[in-house]
Amino acid sequence: MTALNSQDRARAAGGGLSARHAVFFVVAAAAPLGFAVGSTPLALGAGGIGTAGMFLVVGMFLAIFAAGYTAMARFIPDAGAFFSFIAVGIGRPPGLGAAFVAILAYAVAATASIGPFAVFASQATATFLGVGTPWQVWAGVAMAAMGVLGVLNVELNMRVLGLILLVEVALFAVLSVAIIGTGGAEGLSLHAFRPDTIAGGEIGVVLLVVFAAFAGFEATALFREEVRDPEGAIRRATYGAIGAIAIFHAVVTWAIIAAFGDAAAVQVAHDRPTDMFALAAGTHVGAGFADLLVLFVAGNWFASILAFHNATARYLFVLGRDGVIGRVFAARSAKTGAPWVASLSHTLFAAAVLLFCVVRDLDPYLDLFVIGCVPAAVSIPAMELLTACAIFAFFRRDRRGTGLWQGRIAPAISVAALGIIVCLVLTNLPMFTGRTGAINWILPGLNLMVFLAGIARAYWMRTHRPGDYHRIGRWGKE
Repeated sequence: MTALNSQDRARAAGGGLSARHAVFFVVAAAAPLGFAVGSTPLALGAGGIGTAGMFLVVGMFLAIFAAGYTAMARFIPDAGAFFSFIAVGIGRPPGLGAAFVAILAYAVAATASIGPFAVFASQATATFLGVGTPWQVWAGVAMAAMGVLGVLNVELNMRVLGLILLVEVALFAVLSVAIIGTGGAEGLSLHAFRPDTIAGGEIGVVLLVVFAAFAGFEATALFREEVRDPEGAIRRATYGAIGAIAIFHAVVTWAIIAAFGDAAAVQVAHDRPTDMFALAAGTHVGAGFADLLVLFVAGNWFASILAFHNATARYLFVLGRDGVIGRVFAARSAKTGAPWVASLSHTLFAAAVLLFCVVRDLDPYLDLFVIGCVPAAVSIPAMELLTACAIFAFFRRDRRGTGLWQGRIAPAISVAALGIIVCLVLTNLPMFTGRTGAINWILPGLNLMVFLAGIARAYWMRTHRPGDYHRIGRWGKE
């Protein structure tokens, strides 16, 4: 396998995007406002104030991972998903297994995100309309809107995502400056960035949440045909996206800790996770700003729901089209061209989960979101570990002119470190879920079961449908 040929380079060279644009789009799609308000308190409450410093540590580590990732991306057609790297580097069976895990992760992430959306939407209506709306109502609204928009093939436009990002950054800039400007509750301190503080909490819990913040940084490779100087731009965009996410979340988390003080911040995050940012905003900026923050957080979570839903439907459609699963999933709407069967299938899945939560009177945040997102959150470092193994194996066979750092050292460091990280995440799950017993192994075990199912399907295809089998790892070429 060789790097992209001259025609590929020429086509890409005509693109109008720069590395800056790619960073902008990727960070916008990561929905930093919704993640910070909805997920960061989980890490603070269980793992302590070292969460702020952990964003920088993980960012530096992923920069090492990116060295091998961007080097191998030059040799992978349509490199935009980890499963393509795994299929090429390790083999098609684990590659298909990774694709199955990706479907599970996206489907669960979209469904679990309905929980925090419903909570913040209910808070917003109570604030602005004076009407107390049960979370179940907003969960139903989100599910219905997700299903309708999916069937209509309405996708989030990058320009809209960019506008949302500008609003998010502006809101957090105002909040952070207000907190830092007043010195916080107990004065400003860099205690959260000390190595002993970062390593002193429940590292597995913090890593699980922090890694989720960086989910999607690898998507910079999707812009290969739209950017000028694709190889250089994708490399700069990948590092830029990692750096932007790391610095943004580190600063915001540090500011929110300062708003309450080191000890009090951990207690508030544990006791009132969904109110933490609103409480800080109300104290340091004003009640009106706190209300505005809650409103935009609700909208941000719906953007995440729709983005994850579209990704789920896309994976199901492609697998159906290539005969990996039932070809009915490849059915398109005659009017809109949308993969309506794939979209409807995920909507029905979400409906079943929500119905279960309602019947069992489960909490939309602590149960639907926290418990529900475990398979997705665990799959992120696990997929990165497999990808690091694939990169190492790929360049071990032939370095293809890459340097020693990119082709050997960086991938080897990534494999060792990610292996340790996955172990820490799995052994610390009870601290994240707040539960004891078998559930802490059943939830991440779903990833393993789905992964093995994908491997088994690949071996079946190799025997019975070799033509379809050899296309594994080259999806997306319609």
